[in-house]
Amino acid sequence: MRQDSGKTAGNMITMEEYLKKRQAIRRSEEAQNAADRQEAPSALKLAELLLAY
Repeated sequence: MRQDSGKTAGNMITMEEYLKKRQAIRRSEEAQNAADRQEAPSALKLAELLLAY
């Protein structure tokens, strides 16, 4: 990563803070992906029912 010399030390975050934020983002993305995977079979079943009639 390149450091911006214009930033003050107070504006920079530590690597630990960065990793915690990334982990939180990754958990929310994984939860969303799991929800999407559960919705897909339901949508297919609904489409099958609608096409059957």
